[in-house]
Amino acid sequence: MDSDSDLELSPETLRALQQVMREQQEQWERFESLRQQAEERFDEAKEGSKAPSRDLPVVTMDFFREDWQLSQFWYDDATSEKLAREVLSNTDANSIACCISSPTAYVKLMSMNPPNTNNLFLFEFDTRFDVYGRQFVHYDYSKPLEFRLSQELKGSVDMIIVDPPFLSEECLTKTLQTVRFLLRKGGKVVLCTGLVMLKIAKEDGLELTTFHPGHQNGLSNDFRCYVNYQSNQFPLKEQEEFK
Repeated sequence: MDSDSDLELSPETLRALQQVMREQQEQWERFESLRQQAEERFDEAKEGSKAPSRDLPVVTMDFFREDWQLSQFWYDDATSEKLAREVLSNTDANSIACCISSPTAYVKLMSMNPPNTNNLFLFEFDTRFDVYGRQFVHYDYSKPLEFRLSQELKGSVDMIIVDPPFLSEECLTKTLQTVRFLLRKGGKVVLCTGLVMLKIAKEDGLELTTFHPGHQNGLSNDFRCYVNYQSNQFPLKEQEEFK
């Protein structure tokens, strides 16, 4: 028997492989189209267009599967909506806001027609989210001050939603370095991370709230929310039990 015949795929396997390849190509084309739309809207706004010629790119988290190797655990819809509404309640058309390592909140926020679309930035390691064009900032927490737009955004961000990708002191400490670098004086921060990070959060002026962020596929860690301001949606928790 010809040795090459051992490498031939069955018709069923070949069809399945072709289907996967078609789906990958379709996803790539969809992402490219969304990225182009985002770039064009950014240019229109920069040029002072009062009525953009096209709607916001329609992006949902259904486009993005969790990658556990990147420690990705998407919020459930109720959590992402609460975080998005918190941004909307605390910003206006002139505000600058960032979501750091929290793409679920950002995608939800962008779907809610915020007034300051071109001043909303996603800091994220996963480059699939570059469908947002120049509003996507590739971010590696291990290099907390090395990212695109660092000098433009330094000390100018009004509100930050942040969810460090790893539950470790090093990750939180370095991510909070980015937060301090970006945040304007009096700026607001919502931090989502584990209860075990309470001490580090408090050292940075963040207080524990009563809100427990939820995740689509559950999470075994005791996950909490911290803020550095008085929030109607995320009231502070009495902390005597944690002292």
